[in-house]
Amino acid sequence: MPFPRRLQCVVLLAGALQALNPIVSVGAEAPHVNGRPRVGLVLAGGGAKGGAHVGVLKVLEELHVPVDCIAGTSMGALIGGGYAAGIPADELEKFLVGIDWKRVVGSQGRRDLEPIEQKRSGPTYSNEFEFGVTPNGVVAPAGLINTSNIEDLLRVYVARARLETDFNKLPIPYRAVATDMVSSKMVVLDQGDLATAMRASMAIPGGFAPVVMDDMILSDGGLVRNIPVDIARNLCADQVIVVNLVEPEADPLKLQSAVQLLARSMDVMIVANEELQLASLQPGDVRIDVIMGDIGTGDFERVPDTVPLGVTAARKMADALSKFSVPEAQYVAWRTAVTQSQKIEGRLAGVRYEGLERVNPDYLLHRQKVQAGDPVDIVTISEEAQRISALQDFDSVSYRLDGDRDSPTLTWLPQEKKFGPNYLRVDIGAYASREGDVTFALYGRHVRTWVNSLGAQWFNELQLGGESLLTTGLYQPLDSAHRFFVEPRIGFSRSLEDVFADDERVARYDFKDFMAEFNIGANVGRYGQARIGYLYDDRETEVDIGSPLMPEGKTVDAGMHLLAELDSRDTAFNPTRGFAAAVDFMKSDSSLGADRDWEKAEIGFGMALPLRRDVLWMTIAAGSDLGSDLPADRMFSVGGPDSLPGFEQGELRVREYWLASTSYLWRVKDLLPIKNLSLYMGFGLTGGEVFDRLDGGDDGDLYGGSVFLTGRTLFGPLTVGVGTTSTDSWSLWMSVGRPVGHGTILERGVFR
Repeated sequence: MPFPRRLQCVVLLAGALQALNPIVSVGAEAPHVNGRPRVGLVLAGGGAKGGAHVGVLKVLEELHVPVDCIAGTSMGALIGGGYAAGIPADELEKFLVGIDWKRVVGSQGRRDLEPIEQKRSGPTYSNEFEFGVTPNGVVAPAGLINTSNIEDLLRVYVARARLETDFNKLPIPYRAVATDMVSSKMVVLDQGDLATAMRASMAIPGGFAPVVMDDMILSDGGLVRNIPVDIARNLCADQVIVVNLVEPEADPLKLQSAVQLLARSMDVMIVANEELQLASLQPGDVRIDVIMGDIGTGDFERVPDTVPLGVTAARKMADALSKFSVPEAQYVAWRTAVTQSQKIEGRLAGVRYEGLERVNPDYLLHRQKVQAGDPVDIVTISEEAQRISALQDFDSVSYRLDGDRDSPTLTWLPQEKKFGPNYLRVDIGAYASREGDVTFALYGRHVRTWVNSLGAQWFNELQLGGESLLTTGLYQPLDSAHRFFVEPRIGFSRSLEDVFADDERVARYDFKDFMAEFNIGANVGRYGQARIGYLYDDRETEVDIGSPLMPEGKTVDAGMHLLAELDSRDTAFNPTRGFAAAVDFMKSDSSLGADRDWEKAEIGFGMALPLRRDVLWMTIAAGSDLGSDLPADRMFSVGGPDSLPGFEQGELRVREYWLASTSYLWRVKDLLPIKNLSLYMGFGLTGGEVFDRLDGGDDGDLYGGSVFLTGRTLFGPLTVGVGTTSTDSWSLWMSVGRPVGHGTILERGVFR
């Protein structure tokens, strides 16, 4: 089923923003300029289509048409706000086409800014939803996607104009239109923070979180006034220039399902209020219809294509627009008077945080790179805002420059999540193979953040399926910078694992583990973490089905456990850039409470390299018993799509192994480029050696190859593939959502 364009926009966009001063619709009486009529520019909403407004502005400047006031909705409010702030059309175009929409709207690159503990603690694969657990029950977020990047973009866009809170006093008087979801009424924003006004006007319900202002909850103005002609007249206009963004009528074949009809209902509502406003146009007004073709509301990656469409449409109306033209000298004087740079000069007198209830500001101070005495660099401040907003505690991060404009104090205004500090994430996954294996995983993770001022997190995990687990623990930082921590945890797990002999499944074992662990660790920047501690594991092993190949009964393994991890990947599944590495060492020692003595060590490394539109994956992994007597139930499990395709998951149980693989991923289909959702055809080669197999099979070299279709979709990861090996084994598999099963280090920890 095709994904409706309006629904795409809703899925892509989300957020929440800071408070704005009270607003009321206020008219601005402006005299005629040199006897000519006052011209009001009206810019319609339309998401990505709104880039066409810049093309219209370019033609108005070519024709020497001054604009006396501007009213805009949604994307029209964004473009109109920039022009009202004093940014000429050419600069607007450079800004607009230079935006990395995949980062700003699609949140790509956000994971790179997250602390390592946030990356590794329970990522979800089938969805990005996070819920709050409150006394009133489970609460969903107000917007589907974090839009802090959008908010930050707006603050950079109109940095200097934000210092003027009266929109009548901007270089060009300006109004933005929003909808109060409480009263269902239109709200005309005429004062406050200009960036916040634009954000409120474009807060599509369900996509962007609304902007809360006093007792109002403000969402997209297109719901009530997508083309605000009357607002421009009330503001200043004797005559208006209206820019209307025209999409083709909907295809009846794409209006069959409930989802399609629901998505279309917003379009119908917007078109209805547009027609009422367009019907109010009077003789002398100019209407510019920009034909958008197949460019839709959510096609932000095509924004640069919309500017020429605006130019073409405006030039077709050149004769009608020319009546508003003024002589060149008069126009140059007007353009000079209204043009304003958005750069801010000066040095910071200080940095402070305001409004925090749970998060310790000392933690943020240790992370920040903007310091007192630094130049007032809006780009640098923007980068700092992005780092703060990447933390799991915040919906958004805004800021003010207080005091002396030459030596201001930077006041951060982080917006903590309203439904915190208890968070819930859920995930689901399934795996099936040629041999008839069908395994699933249903996962849930609860986290209570900021249990104390140092930022302790109480976490609980529950998983049901082929591997079931129940875990609770406490991640306790030892300093406000979160460099060092301790983590006690206890848990129970049960896994059903198959045992093979000569490519034949001969048994299924039931492993039950009661575990307790205490770790001391250190975080190294955003990418690294190392931990060492004591692990106690009371294991019960019994045959569930088939012939026993391993000893049964209860044993205790206890001793030192060391784990070190690095992760710079752009996403946890199917990364397109970055690397991950891990070292895992365990020593079970009878002097520390164990029933048996053994050691094992494992190391893994994986890297993703972008090659234009495609990706090259490379991995290497190795495990060894270090010459100890490694028990059969603690052997390394090799086999499956992530280690050696062609074998079933965990088909080879060995005491030592090494594997190296490379895969080329050819991008065959873009599903939602702005969210980096694509399908790839993959071709992989794997080689390595195994030693001391449980089934007594031959040691030595193994080679394999695989062909697979994989990618991130709107419903989570999907992989379908077939693999073969040099031993004439082959396997066909499919996995959806959360990865299922565990084997080598490439299928555990940071790699998952």
